[in-house]
Amino acid sequence: MLREELEETVERYDLVKRTFDSFWVCFENYLTDDITKEESREYGLTDKDQVEVKLYGYSFVVSKKFSREFIKVDLDVYKKDSSSEFAEYYCIYSLAGECEDDYFVIT
Repeated sequence: MLREELEETVERYDLVKRTFDSFWVCFENYLTDDITKEESREYGLTDKDQVEVKLYGYSFVVSKKFSREFIKVDLDVYKKDSSSEFAEYYCIYSLAGECEDDYFVIT
């Protein structure tokens, strides 16, 4: 997939906005879920106002492992009081714009 086609697909399905929206739902769950609430407190995280999220980029991926192609939209997550990234969030979309999976990873 050429760059222009990738950008058209990302724009057509509003993948960047949808990834940000999905991140905020995921992050709220991370802060409030019984399983992860304690971990979030260990990182000093108690609400969404403590983080800043930036678009890292998006890419077209040909996965030999899973024998498929998809679009991956990556976000970097920073604590507002720090310049270094502490987490990543990304969504994987089908070429038809359907969200197939997402990942929140503390680095």
